[in-house]
Amino acid sequence: MTLRHWFVVIGSGLIMALNVLMFLGGGLLLPPMAASLGVSLGSVMVFTSINALSGAVVMSTAGSFLIRRVGVRALILVCGVLSGVSLYAISYVTSLPALYVGAFTAGCLMPLATQMGGAVLVNEWFVKRRGTMLGIVMSTASLGGVVAGTVLPPVVISGGWELGFRVVGLTNLGVCLLTGLFLVRGRPAHVNLRAYGALDDVSQADLGRSHGTASAAFASPQFIALTVGLVLYSMLMAMQQQFPGLMREHGLSLEAAGTLLALLSVANIAATLLFGALNDRIGPLLSAALAWLLLIVSLGLFVMANGYAAQAVAILVYSIPAIATPVITPILYRHTFGDTHLVALLGVGIATMPVGVALGAPLWGSVKDLLGSYTPGLVIAGGVTIVSFGLIAYALITGPKRRILRSKPEREPIVSA
Repeated sequence: MTLRHWFVVIGSGLIMALNVLMFLGGGLLLPPMAASLGVSLGSVMVFTSINALSGAVVMSTAGSFLIRRVGVRALILVCGVLSGVSLYAISYVTSLPALYVGAFTAGCLMPLATQMGGAVLVNEWFVKRRGTMLGIVMSTASLGGVVAGTVLPPVVISGGWELGFRVVGLTNLGVCLLTGLFLVRGRPAHVNLRAYGALDDVSQADLGRSHGTASAAFASPQFIALTVGLVLYSMLMAMQQQFPGLMREHGLSLEAAGTLLALLSVANIAATLLFGALNDRIGPLLSAALAWLLLIVSLGLFVMANGYAAQAVAILVYSIPAIATPVITPILYRHTFGDTHLVALLGVGIATMPVGVALGAPLWGSVKDLLGSYTPGLVIAGGVTIVSFGLIAYALITGPKRRILRSKPEREPIVSA
């Protein structure tokens, strides 16, 4: 494996870190914004829904086309400018409509270049050890959580949510320019290399090639089950934005909550490396079973835990479920449907994360607004976790039976630049 392969892995991790920064940072920036604007927390949390849904719509409808025609590298540069300027401008909003416009502009292309772009790059540059490399990518992405947990709390305390959005906007701009200009290249062939693990006499297309059309895959019960299961899981993951409030409910200050968010991100570094390598060894079904089980355990701990030490234990148990879907989603779709239509399927598959967050964020906020506590939501979330795993397990078990593996000539390139 060459240095350029590692550049792609690091670059993919850095751009994904921006999603983690914005996602966890929202839990620190949006509540003080709600108080400043004199509106409810639920109405401000709509920012997360609009931001996530705008990217999800673009990924699911035009993601495959844009990645093939424009290229991941160009999209990263464009999205860096668009999202960075938009997030910076949000620091000047004085009303909810202006906030919603900023949320749409910042989110419409960013997930395409970060979440989907990172998954496509790893799939393009690695035939072997994809799970391990996705784990490394997500461990790098955890830097976004470290910044959210350690940098943003003192920034918000000293300069308010306005300064917080300016810092996040400038960070988006700088990281995207660094990654697009110096680290990422769309395909190994662009720099006279080949994907890691590709053999001279075996094309990358030999692994996971399947018969059938893309429309047949989209219409299959396995696709519906897998997609709905992942949306439900991502709805549960939206609770991360409520961690500061949840922890205050259990006796912690904003600063203490920030340190636990940083702890989660540090734990995620080890968790992603472990989870990616584990998937390569035991497969996606058992890996998913472990992550979903740990989520149920962590939900119970969050309900019962009081005080810093107890919440820290809950956070550590939660670390693997927190990173499961970014690591495993591309693997789930590839395992179920093969490589032939993977990019088109990933447009929807990766979109399950922002869609789930968009649906879950206001629900978690409403639980607190209406019931005065997060506990009822945590209890219900345990049942939703079981339903989610059942749908995903069905797809993983029955999906491969629908396709026939065979060798074919070199595939069409996934990305153009």
